[in-house]
This record gives sequence, structure tokens and C-alpha cells, in this order.
Amino acid sequence: MNQFEGTRPFLDRIQQSALVVGGIGVCALVVGAIFSTQQFFQSYLFAYMFVLSFSVGSLGILVLHHMVSGRWGFAIQRLIEASTRTIPFMALLFVPILLGLKDIYPWMQHDGMPQGPLMGFKQAYLSLPLFIGRAVFYFAIWTLMALTLTRWSRRQDENADVLLTRKMRLLSAPGIIIYTFTMTFAGFDWVMSLEPLWYSSIFGALIIVSQVLSTLALCIIALRLLAKFKPFSGFLTETHFHHLGNLLLTFVVLWAYMQVSQLIIIWSGNLPEENFWYLHRAGTWNYLVVPLAIGHFFIPFFLLLSRRTKRAMARLALVAVFILIMRVADMFWLITPAFHPAEFHLSWLDIAAPISLGGLWLAMFIWHLKAYPLIPLHDPRFVLSGGMEQASEPALQAGGSAKG
Repeated sequence: MNQFEGTRPFLDRIQQSALVVGGIGVCALVVGAIFSTQQFFQSYLFAYMFVLSFSVGSLGILVLHHMVSGRWGFAIQRLIEASTRTIPFMALLFVPILLGLKDIYPWMQHDGMPQGPLMGFKQAYLSLPLFIGRAVFYFAIWTLMALTLTRWSRRQDENADVLLTRKMRLLSAPGIIIYTFTMTFAGFDWVMSLEPLWYSSIFGALIIVSQVLSTLALCIIALRLLAKFKPFSGFLTETHFHHLGNLLLTFVVLWAYMQVSQLIIIWSGNLPEENFWYLHRAGTWNYLVVPLAIGHFFIPFFLLLSRRTKRAMARLALVAVFILIMRVADMFWLITPAFHPAEFHLSWLDIAAPISLGGLWLAMFIWHLKAYPLIPLHDPRFVLSGGMEQASEPALQAGGSAKG
């Protein structure tokens, strides 16, 4: 069996394994929901926000790619397109959060909203109808953008219409702004409102940077696994991984910058309505802070400074795996202390939930990935970048059930 023939069976094996893991995880979550309903919803939110990073973060990278047309973007274009098409699936997985609002958000509980500055505005903003309405709007606009961009891209595979490239770029220009604003407010709604007295204008940007970082890490791991198969074996070079490594380094630094900036601003202001957020993450939660600082920034930062690391596919993939592990820990640190302030708490559901949702998401992602060619066939930017010259003609039809 040659590399081209091995692509489909390889993806099938991963998809089947992901479905098995996701199915077992769902059974575990059902048991957890029966015996500890509140803990189930809290763990589910943490896992959901982590997995959502891949779907929505891919949308941010996709619109950025269509704007800048870098060579790195064509290597991962079909990966992030498939990822964005899982957004409707993530909208479906949002339903359990709506069912557990009273177990998750204090502003939904019977004793009402806690009192503090700006509570008049927040009481109106954090109401059930507006919360649901905004969630519907977020998913609708993300889905519309994702399906439109991916439909145009795949139509170009069929008819080689160069005008579609311009249409994708024209939509991506406002798309960057739309993604930034909608994800910022979604971060406010779904994470920051866990502690409704607290506010931070940097928090939305931190969520966006974290999403892009998670998605880049996942794409690098996926390329490492698919690099031995066509079409990737026909055109992937060290340069592609070098560019992706530089991007990964950039967002590692941006994540650290956002975290430190937020801390310095709140620390210097020393206002009770702001600093309590960090006090909730003190106590035994401090044991997680140092590993996060070292593992999420210092280790990947110094590793990614090396040109040798970024140009070596296997080494870069290992760094990406390590970053994904740190991303899980960081999301856990952002969300769980809101339920257990100043006291470290880890439930078995906090382990089962991300494994379950991650398995289901991965299976859906691969299902979309197998449906079309794994690289853009007739995008003139890809041709000009030299990608078509290196990819052989049979390889362009990869993807098993490709419709190009």
C-alpha cells in the first residue's frame, strides 16, 4: 500500500478510536451527572471551552490566512476548514450548558446577583433571554462565516474560479473584526460571568490568543501525523514547519503578555472589585501557577527560539503536544477556581469531560476532513507559492472521498 492509499485508512483508524473514547467518556459523564449534577456541569463547561478553542480558533486563523496568504496557511488550510465546520456540532454540545445554568452561573441562582459596582448594567446584561440570544447569535455568525468560506474554497476545487479567491479575502477582512468582537463577548458571557462582580477588558483578548495557540498546536500535530502521506508528502518542507513554529512562538509570547498585563493592571490598582479574582486563585491553587508559568511560557519559549526545533517536524510536534497539555491546565485554572476559590479541587469528571468531548470532536473533525481534497486545488495563491509544483497530480485528489 503506497502513501496515497494509506491516507484514508489512517484517518479511519483515528476516527474510530476517537469515537470509542468519546463514547466511553459520554457513558462516564452520564454516571457523573446522575451522582453529582453540579460537578458534572462545572466540569463540562471547562471541557467545552477547551474543545471550542479548536473550532472557533480555526475560524480566526482561516480569515487571517485569506488576508495574508502566507505559505504556512496553505499547509493547514484544509485542516482549519474542516475544524470550522464543526462549529454547528459545538452549538449542539452547548445545550447541556444551557440546561445547567443554575448550577454554573451565580447570577442565575435563586438568591440573585451579588451586589457591587456596575451591577445595574450587569443585571440587565446577564439575564437569561439575553444570554441565550447572544449565544444563538455567536454560533449563527460563526457558522455562517465558516460555511461560506469553506463552500467557496471547495467550489474553487471544482471550477478553478479565481474570483472566489477575491471573495474569500473580501469576506475575511470584516471577518477578523467579527470574530474578535463575538469571541470577546462570548468569553465575557461564558467564562468571566462565572464571577460576575469581576471585570477585565483584557480577558476577551486572552481567550482569543489562547484559542489560536491551541489551534496552531493541533494543526502542527496533525501535519506531523499526515506528513508521510500524499498530498502532504509531496509539498511539505522544513520551511512550512519553520513558519508555523514562528507563529506558535508568537502566540506563546502573546499569551504571556496578556496574562502579565492583566496581573500588573489589577495589582497596581489594588481594587477589591478586581483583585478578588486572583485571590480566588491563591491558596492551594498557587501550586498550579508556577507549573503554568514554566510550562506554558518559559519551556516552549526557549525551545521555539531554536531554528533547529522549528525546522524539525518531530521536535516541533512534541512542543505542540506539550503546549496543548498546558492549554488544558490553563483553562482549568481559569474556570474551576470560580467554583472552589482558594482551594485546589480536581474531580474525576474534570478528566473524563475533556477526554469525552475531545474524542467526539476529533471524530467529527476527521469526518469533515475526509470529505474533500486535503489541499486547495486551484487557488492561484497556492500555485504561485510553488505548492502545486511540488504536489503530484494524484496527490491532489487525496482525501478518500474527495469531490474535487
